[in-house]
Amino acid sequence: MMNITMLYRKYCPDSFRAKMYSLFLGKLLWLYRSNYCERWLKGKCVYAFSGLFPRNEYYDTYRFIGKHGVVFHSFEASLKYKQLAVQVLYDLDFPYVIHGGKKLYFPPQMPESEIIHMYRSLSAEQDMESPHRYVKSYAELQGKVLLDIGAAEGIFALDTIEYVEKVYLFECEEKWIQSLEKTFAPWKQKIEIVEKYVGDIDRDQSITLDSFLSGKETDNLHIKMDIEGAEQSALRGAKTILANGNDISFSVCTYHKKEDAKEISHFFHSLGYAYEFTQGYLCLLSMAKAICRGHKPSL
Repeated sequence: MMNITMLYRKYCPDSFRAKMYSLFLGKLLWLYRSNYCERWLKGKCVYAFSGLFPRNEYYDTYRFIGKHGVVFHSFEASLKYKQLAVQVLYDLDFPYVIHGGKKLYFPPQMPESEIIHMYRSLSAEQDMESPHRYVKSYAELQGKVLLDIGAAEGIFALDTIEYVEKVYLFECEEKWIQSLEKTFAPWKQKIEIVEKYVGDIDRDQSITLDSFLSGKETDNLHIKMDIEGAEQSALRGAKTILANGNDISFSVCTYHKKEDAKEISHFFHSLGYAYEFTQGYLCLLSMAKAICRGHKPSL
C-alpha cells in the first residue's frame, strides 16, 4: 500500500509541490530534518523541570533554549547583542561599521540589514562567555604571527592587529577580498592576503600550511581555523610545522562535522599539545563543542 509521501509525489503536479515547498513545506522539512523540534521540546522540559536536571553547561544550554528558543548563540550574554545599535557608514560604495574604533568593511553588494545582522552575530560570537570565542585574551597573541584561516570579513584579525607581528589572511571567497584590503589598509605592512583554500594537498587553488610556511618562520605562531568542515584536512596539511615548530597556539572550530571535536582534539593530543574546549555548546543539528584551543610550549 502506498504511503502518503508516495501518493503526494504521484498525484500532485510539480508546480503545486514547488509552490507548497516555497510557502511552508520547505521550512517544515528543515525543522524536522534539523532536529529543531526535538531540541525545542527537550529545552522546554529541562526549563520547566529545571531542578530535576544537573547544573552544568550542557543542561544550562537547554535551559536557555527552553526560555528563549532554539538559536545558534545559546548563552545569556548573547541576548544583549540582539538589539545592538549598529550604524552602517559608507566609503564611496563600500559599507563599513566602526568596530573597536576601527573601520570594518563589508562587500558593496551586501544589504544594510544583512550587515547589521551579521555584525550583531559576530559580536556575540566573540563575547567572553561565547562558546565560539577564539582566545581568552587578545594579548595572548602579542608578538605572534597569526594565520587566520577562513578570514571572511576579518574581525578576529582586526581585534588582534595591534598585538600581532604579522597576519596571513587566508580567504578564497572573492566577495571579501576588496573589503579586507580596505579594512587592513592602515596596517598593510603587516598583512598578506592569501586567496587559496587550505587543505592537505597542494593544487592550483589550494595549499597546505606546510608548503606555505616552507622557508618562513614556523615558531611563535597562532593558527585560527574556521573553514566550514575542512579543518581536519587543513590540520593534516600542517602536521610538519605543528610537530616541529615551537610556541605555537591554536583555535580551531570543531562543530562543522559530527566527529570534529573528537578527531581534532585527538590530533593535537598526539602531537603533545595542551588543549581545552571553550565553555558551553552551540545549538546545531546536535549540541556541539565549538572551539578547541591550546598551545605547544616553547622548548
